[in-house]
Amino acid sequence: GVQTCALPISIEVKETNNNGTTVNEVYVNQRMIGQISQVNDKNWVASNQSGEMRVKSIDEGIQWIIAEFNLHSL
Repeated sequence: GVQTCALPISIEVKETNNNGTTVNEVYVNQRMIGQISQVNDKNWVASNQSGEMRVKSIDEGIQWIIAEFNLHSL
């Protein structure tokens, strides 16, 4: 069977301002794993080491970044 191990990870999102653009940095255990930057009113781009993804909200971006992180850190 497949073993799932639920490690307690601490997820932190820090909002920074980069030349007038709001950027949300996503950290897992104090390590930055990705960021979400706002494109316009309704669009954000979530990016990490493996690429980027257009998302409709910061929450969606965070979920994508964490899902990608979990996928690659097994």
